[in-house]
Parts: sequence; structure tokens; C-alpha cells
Amino acid sequence: MPGAHETARPVLRFWRPDDAEAMRDALDVDRDSFLPWLAWTRDDNRTVEACAAAIDRQRAARQRVEPPADDFTIGIFERVGGGVIGGTGLHRVNHGAHEAEIGYWVRPDRRREGLCSEAVAGLLTWAFASQSAGGWGLRRVHVRCAGGNEPSQRVPMKLGLRMEAWLRQERWVEGRGWDDTLVWGVLAEEWEGAGRRE
Repeated sequence: MPGAHETARPVLRFWRPDDAEAMRDALDVDRDSFLPWLAWTRDDNRTVEACAAAIDRQRAARQRVEPPADDFTIGIFERVGGGVIGGTGLHRVNHGAHEAEIGYWVRPDRRREGLCSEAVAGLLTWAFASQSAGGWGLRRVHVRCAGGNEPSQRVPMKLGLRMEAWLRQERWVEGRGWDDTLVWGVLAEEWEGAGRRE
């Protein structure tokens, strides 16, 4: 299983138990700013102990053998200093199709610095790298965003991913009602062929 990937500014790696307090602090900067899109931030990971438990669940999920692990939650950390920037990951991994979904969040006081786009670009490069080269060996990755979540949509748009679907009123968003889901996707050869790098 790949271990870590560095970009110019962030480092992508699995959360460790000693990251629990920094995870909590990053979320506590302004929990309301994650709503309504990341509903889990309202009630989950509110204490160091809860964050430690979440990190342990993530470790167990990625180490699962049967059925094969399909969820790999990854932290985004400062390359210099190691502070928590946010989180991302490869989710709903379809091993047979060599495909996964990317999700992401950035702490409120580090938004609008291009860090999320840089981290996602790094994760795409890492995801498409062969396993023999320390990557995941995927051939396709997609991003799904709520229709009303414009900041999240800016990431795949900035990275030049292809918009593949607009699913009308496909998801329920608490406090907003039914919302659309927008889907962007990219193939390994498109990402590498365009010379995309973080």
C-alpha cells in the first residue's frame, strides 16, 4: 500500500494517532463553514478522543482484506512544519475497474490559497502512478460535488477535469433540500498526457 506523496507545499499521507489533536483543531477553526456539505463535521470528531477513534477506524478500513479495502482516508499536511491543512482520500475504490472517487476538505483559515487544488493534483498523480513506482495503479478517478457547493466545484474545474454528469436533484442536503450532483472524471492517460503535475 502506498505510503505518502509530496507536492511543492502539502504532503499527503495517512492520518496517524498523534494527529488527533491537530485534526480536531483544524475542524474547530470554524465548523459551521463546512455545513451543509460535510454534515459529519457537526457532530463527529469534536474531541481528541473522537478524532483518535476516527483515525483508528480509518486504519482498520484500509487494512481490511475481505472484502478488499475500498476506502483510504488521507490527511493533507504542511510540507514544512507538518501542520494539518485538511483531508482527502480515495473512496469507493472499485478494484476491478481500477477506479476511485476523490473527496476533500480544507481547514477554514487555509482556504483560497490553492492548497486544495494542489493536494488533489498530487493525489491524482499518486493515484495514477503504477504500484511498482509507489502509486495506486488506478486508471480512472472521479470527483462528485453538490450542485450548490461552488467552492468544491472549483477544484476539478481548476484542474481541467472533464465534467461527465449532472444528476438533477440526486442528493438530499440537510437545510437545503434536494440538490444536484455534478461529476467530473479523468483517465490516467489524460492526466499524464496533459503533463499535469502538482
